[in-house]
Parts: sequence; C-alpha cells; structure tokens
Amino acid sequence: MTAGNVMLRTATLLAIIAWSATAGAQNLRRANIWDLKLGEPVAAQPSPSEFRAFACGSNGGAPRQPLTGWSDFTRCRAEPSGLHEVYFEYDDENEYIARARDLDREISRWAGTTEVSFPIIVSALFDAKGVLKGIRLVTDSRPEHRNDITDANLRKREDAYVFGGIMAPRYDIDPPRDCTSLPPAEGESPVGASFVKQSCERISATGTRKVFLRVNFFRKPGQSGTNPQLPTELTQGQFESSARVEVYVIDPP
Repeated sequence: MTAGNVMLRTATLLAIIAWSATAGAQNLRRANIWDLKLGEPVAAQPSPSEFRAFACGSNGGAPRQPLTGWSDFTRCRAEPSGLHEVYFEYDDENEYIARARDLDREISRWAGTTEVSFPIIVSALFDAKGVLKGIRLVTDSRPEHRNDITDANLRKREDAYVFGGIMAPRYDIDPPRDCTSLPPAEGESPVGASFVKQSCERISATGTRKVFLRVNFFRKPGQSGTNPQLPTELTQGQFESSARVEVYVIDPP
C-alpha cells in the first residue's frame, strides 16, 4: 500500500470518527438552497465550499459548463429574462461517511441533492451585477438511473409531481385562488385516471417575492401505459411527472 493510500484511509477514518462524535452531540445539517440570500450580491451568499459541482444551468436541467462558484456566473449565457443560472449540488460529505458506515437511514437522509426525500435540481439566478434575483427547484429524474444512490430511500419519478403540493403551502399558494389547470395539448393523455397540468403564481404578502409553481403528471404524445405491440405488457416510465418552483425578487418601483 502506498503512502498516499495510507493517508487517504487515515483521513477517511478520522472523518468517520469526527462525524460520529458530532452526530451524537447535535443534529447535523448541510447548507441548502434556502440558505441563499435573495436580493443580495454574490459576496453575501454562503461560501461555495458549502456546496459542490457548480456549473452553468440549463433551465432546471442537467449541468453544462463547470464553474468554481457563484462568482463565475458571467460565464453562463443569460436567459431571456437577463438572469444567469448557476447550477449547484449539496455537499456530499455526510452521505459519503454514512455509506462508509453502512447506515441506511443516514444514507437516505444525506443522499444527493434532495428536499423532503425528493431528488431535485437546484440553481441560483444572478443578474448582470451579481445580485441573486431568483432561485429554481426542479424535480430530478436522473437519480433513478444512477447506481450510487439506488439504495437510498428517495421518492421515485412517478411521485415527483407531489413535490409541488408540498411546496405550495410554503409560499401560501392556494390552488383555487392562485392556480390554473391547463388543458391537455395535442397527444397528451392521463396516467390512468389522473391528468395534472397546473400553473400557479403568487406574490408574497410583503410584495417582495413572486413565486411560480408548475406541476405535471400526464402522458406525453407517443407515450402509453401498455406496449402497442403487446397490449398485455405494461410499459415503464412512459409519463411526465414533475414539479418546478421558482422564486424571484420583486424590485421596488
């Protein structure tokens, strides 16, 4: 065994011991998207060291060009709104240690970038001056296809639309008042008896934030619950199930 490997194993062991002691003394936490400070500049945001995997975002999709932190936002092409999307992920140290100790409950607690057990893609939206004008959370279907978190007890893609219902009360969104049920587009159909396609908007009581919520659960054109060539065979994953939350600063007049 090389000296480098010995040092790595020693560092891992020390981290596990320290983690165990900390876990016994207090509730562990890690920085998340709610720690970001809307309306504040890059310098006021949590340290990039509290997160990982910074990259240019793709409107809530997979990461693009890698970045070193918030201050690289200008390397990302602006959206039509003029904002630059910075994708990031939650720190994985606690998950790594939980896996080393085979602690199933802790693995699920710290696995990936999640909120209330839903895998999500999170991003920060900066204006040209480096002020955080918005945050974005979109349910993430990718973990179902990653081997490293298949043993974590996370919500599956089929349930992703439920995330919207969990986020709505956080921003005082009342569906009858704030949401519109959109009709199916051509070729869209229910999943069983369920068709959900809602768009919601809400301005906070203080008038300083505007929230957008979008929830989808339906089959897209060409998708079906059964194999067209073998009607007795059920298909897997042929549906759109997603939720999107975006919160923006409302600039004073």
